Amino acid sequence: MSFSRLLLVAANSKKYISGEGNDKVVIKPSNSLSSKNHDPYAGEVILCFQLDDPKDKEKRVSRSLGIPESDKRCDGLIFYAQDENEHKAICLVEMKSTKIQDAAEQIKSTRDHIKTLLHQECSLDCGKELKHIRWKACFYHHGTSLDQTAAIRKQLKKDGFEDIDVFTHANNDVGPLLRSEVSAKEMAKKYRRDKRR
Repeated sequence: MSFSRLLLVAANSKKYISGEGNDKVVIKPSNSLSSKNHDPYAGEVILCFQLDDPKDKEKRVSRSLGIPESDKRCDGLIFYAQDENEHKAICLVEMKSTKIQDAAEQIKSTRDHIKTLLHQECSLDCGKELKHIRWKACFYHHGTSLDQTAAIRKQLKKDGFEDIDVFTHANNDVGPLLRSEVSAKEMAKKYRRDKRR
């Protein structure tokens, strides 16, 4: 029943996960040409849940998931699906201004807890669908060194995350990560790597 409670407690129409101050990762529409009759998020289901919200003194969201207050957890969870696609994404988001080295552990701990809940709640009725979940991770930071972000990426990859991205104030759109879009920069890197082989 945890996810049912999560929907009742935390469902909203926000398309972002926030951190301290004005820090946030956002999900911009894939089609920014919106008109009166056009939904910029047509064909997409996006649900953002703020798991660790300093404004939520009762810790309603983490309690609805059964996460003990003493357990490490990330700041947000984004559920993403596209019409006509059997794959679903669960992206875990950690917002960091300090202690960036804790990001991987917080994300992994939350994923492990969510996975356990999903298997308990869905194994009989929708166990086949659980195989179609793509686990993604991202973290937001303020000027962390490339060595630190590379170490966190490496740890998350080792922990089984398929797609990982790093965001800053200047680059905070998590939409391409959710949609599994590859940037021109990433395509060029892949081309160079393949060419060297």
